[in-house]
Amino acid sequence: GRIFKLKEHSDRLFQSARMIGIEMPMTRAEFSEAVKMVIRENGFQEAHIKPVVSRGTAWKLGLDPRNTTEPNIVIPARPIGTSMFDTEKGFKLASVSVRKVPAMCLDPRVKSCNYLVHILARQEALASGGDEAIIYDIHGYVAEGCGDNIFLVKDGDLFTPCEQDALAGVTRSTVMEIAQKEEITVHEAKLTSYDVYNADEIFVTGSGAGIITVTEVDKREVSGGRMGEITRKLFTLYEE
Repeated sequence: GRIFKLKEHSDRLFQSARMIGIEMPMTRAEFSEAVKMVIRENGFQEAHIKPVVSRGTAWKLGLDPRNTTEPNIVIPARPIGTSMFDTEKGFKLASVSVRKVPAMCLDPRVKSCNYLVHILARQEALASGGDEAIIYDIHGYVAEGCGDNIFLVKDGDLFTPCEQDALAGVTRSTVMEIAQKEEITVHEAKLTSYDVYNADEIFVTGSGAGIITVTEVDKREVSGGRMGEITRKLFTLYEE
């Protein structure tokens, strides 16, 4: 019945559009009202909303960004529960050879529909028997999943890749806020497979997923194959 973190999601969308040179044809207030209207008109109480902005309709072939009309905005929404996945069953992660595009090429804070790297990573993870991938950067540090941010728990502290190395997830920042309120120390750090394999608990976060526990990484069991204590605490507080 209430749209979660609409301002933060809208801010990220407008900032991403500005970064890649798309001039939004409406204000943030108008955009937020349009999102609310979609939900009201459909009578949704629990839904997943995924607005998409394109540069416009091309009037001739080629890659010249000037060859388009004004941007198109589409706001699809579909009824769904609090998560798109089975939070109790969790994910099995698989490390993949596909690498995160470095920030020098495309800043990861840009939220875009350029998902080819993530699709190839998911494809490789599925072929390895996993549900989701761990994508590393070109230097071997943990970046993110295919559509989610990654958190490790070690000795009661929370660890996650730096924002410059992964998508600036709204759910990610929400979990970090909750953890800090609960006096759980949060580290944004350079993490390697050594940290992953030695983590006490692992979970991933995303707007559609919420918090999903990880029960296995590269055939190695994590937290006894079930949701760990700190993960469950954060999961409960996030759902509330």
